[in-house]
Amino acid sequence: SQVAPFYLVLSMWVGALITNTMLRPGISQGTKYSPLEMYFGKLALFLFMSFFQSLVTIIGSLILGIYIDNLPLFIISVILVSGVFMALIYSLNSALGNIGKGVAIILLLFQISGTGGIYPIEIMGSMFKVLYPYLPMTYAIDLIREAQLGLIWSNYLSALLKLIGIGIITEVAALLVKEKTS
Repeated sequence: SQVAPFYLVLSMWVGALITNTMLRPGISQGTKYSPLEMYFGKLALFLFMSFFQSLVTIIGSLILGIYIDNLPLFIISVILVSGVFMALIYSLNSALGNIGKGVAIILLLFQISGTGGIYPIEIMGSMFKVLYPYLPMTYAIDLIREAQLGLIWSNYLSALLKLIGIGIITEVAALLVKEKTS
């Protein structure tokens, strides 16, 4: 089904959001660790959790009988998307606290309508057309769609680079904010 990539990606974003709600990012005050050590140490835990979330997504897809054209690439893509989403939401949470969680929820709301996952972006309002290239789910859906439904390398690599770029920009911005506030 064409809609399956959207729901798989949506489940990974929601899983990362729930994990960030259940677990706290580390606070280095009163410990022997620097803010960066605490940030990266906790990030490793969150990425470990994202790996298990991606396994649930992969196994669930196989149990539900969702068509997958390229299983190895699908597995790699799901693990990557889950990790990028977890790092992105963790970075927002770590740098901004509850405000970061709120930003992640607002991003979720915009991404449900503005990523072309349910309806083609061409029929959406102008606000969503402007936001479309900046939303991480846009590229995550493209990655999963290519691996699941048939691969066109140029589409896959373009989405991969953009998703990783969004992840890196978010990490750097979060680290800068964390350094200024710690």
